[in-house]
Amino acid sequence: RGWINTLRSIEMLNETAQQIRAEFEKSEAVCGRVLGLFHLIAHKPRFRIVCLLCQGEFCVNEIAEVVDGGNLSNISQQLKMLTLAGLITKRREQQRILYSVADDRVRHLIDYLRAEFLNNP
Repeated sequence: RGWINTLRSIEMLNETAQQIRAEFEKSEAVCGRVLGLFHLIAHKPRFRIVCLLCQGEFCVNEIAEVVDGGNLSNISQQLKMLTLAGLITKRREQQRILYSVADDRVRHLIDYLRAEFLNNP
C-alpha cells in the first residue's frame, strides 16, 4: 500500500518538480560535501582562517596574530581540523610551516562572499 501512495505522490508532481527531485537524488553526495564545508566554516575562527588563507600563504604565528590576537593553541587546533578536512594544505619552508587554501572552489566561494557582504553590508 505504501508504494501506491508513493506512486500517486510522484504522479502529482509537475515536470519541473520531478526534474528537481531527480537532481537532488543524483547529487546526494555533493550535497553532503557542501554541507560539510558550510559546517566547517560556520565556526568564526575557522571562517577567518580560511578568509585569510584565500589571500595567500601564512605561517601559524601570522594566522594566530590576525585571527585570534596571538592565541596559538586555539589556532593550531583549528588549522589541524581544516587540514584533516582537506580544506587547507601545509608545506614546510625552512623553519616555518606555511598554510594555504587547498581548493580553488573554496577560494571562489570566499571571494564571492566577500564581494557580496563586505562591499554591500
